Amino acid sequence: MPRLTWKAMARSTMLFAIVTLAAVAPAWGAIPDADIEPGVNRGGFGIISGAYGHADFSISGNSAVGAYVGIDPNDIFLGDFDRGDDHFDSDLVVGGHYMYQFVEGTRRDPSVSGIFGAFANRHGIRPEFGFGLSYPFDVKWTGRANIVYGPSWGFEVGYRFNPQVEGTIGVTGMGLLGLKFRF
Repeated sequence: MPRLTWKAMARSTMLFAIVTLAAVAPAWGAIPDADIEPGVNRGGFGIISGAYGHADFSISGNSAVGAYVGIDPNDIFLGDFDRGDDHFDSDLVVGGHYMYQFVEGTRRDPSVSGIFGAFANRHGIRPEFGFGLSYPFDVKWTGRANIVYGPSWGFEVGYRFNPQVEGTIGVTGMGLLGLKFRF
């Protein structure tokens, strides 16, 4: 029987925590959502290529702060692009950002937010900046596009299974499949 390495155990623990949170908490998209709601905090995760978790905390009606952590064996957003890299530190990325919603979306217009922050790994700190768009196509479907330098970038489509749970698929810096929850 193969022996589990500490890296495999760390990934298994992170995956278990993500699945547990997804099972007990309501959901809402994988990348940061440009539609900021007063008093609503959101957290989520993305998988495929790595495992990422993030949380955004509303601080007013049009601003929020967020943080994320991820493990990516493919070294996305890392200074070390060597194949077969087996150092946990080079696969870990952490970051934080501030979001300000410039435009409150309607059924016809998208929400637009600026995203400003930084992300880091053992190779140093890099800025994160850009903007996010969120557009509800209808009650069930939402499209998001984050044009950001940093792990918060992405294009995704979310499907709301019920008012509490949304699954996403897209091409993002935080995985291809995602789930997000409100707390």
